[in-house]
Amino acid sequence: MTHGDHWVTEYGLPDGSWRLADAQVADGAHDVPFDPLDVPRDQFLVAGAAWQACRAGDADPDAFGIPLPTSTLQGLWFVRCNVVRDLAALGGVEVLPWDAWGLAAKDEPEVTADDLALLDTVAAATATETVSLKEIRRLYADPRLTVPAEITSHTTYLGVRKVRLPESLRG
Repeated sequence: MTHGDHWVTEYGLPDGSWRLADAQVADGAHDVPFDPLDVPRDQFLVAGAAWQACRAGDADPDAFGIPLPTSTLQGLWFVRCNVVRDLAALGGVEVLPWDAWGLAAKDEPEVTADDLALLDTVAAATATETVSLKEIRRLYADPRLTVPAEITSHTTYLGVRKVRLPESLRG
């Protein structure tokens, strides 16, 4: 099984639970057996759950990513980047899927055992439909996870470049 890169919106309900909405299938062009504004958790694998499955050996990290004609963007590093971006989004900072900083910007050999332990904690906090905003804020405060003033953007149209974010966008 392969897991292509895809995005959904995750929004909180008054009871503290979270719901997934998929605008891409809500357009009516896709025949899905569920309400796209309430995607069942077993129909979409969030980054935290993908990380947990890869780390436990229950999923092949190379099954996650984007296959390209000339190369592939896949592997545990790809899942790691999405775990970091998901935490930022749940913390109220929405970045682009090709933006990187902190733990999302590290090359695989640079990731330490402490980094992996932190990512395991982030994955556990974000893989559930009862995400604790208090825990999200606590984790997001770690400088390895916080969106800094300057990030690296990996775009196909402008190449790799540094982008300076206004303070209002950094949470």
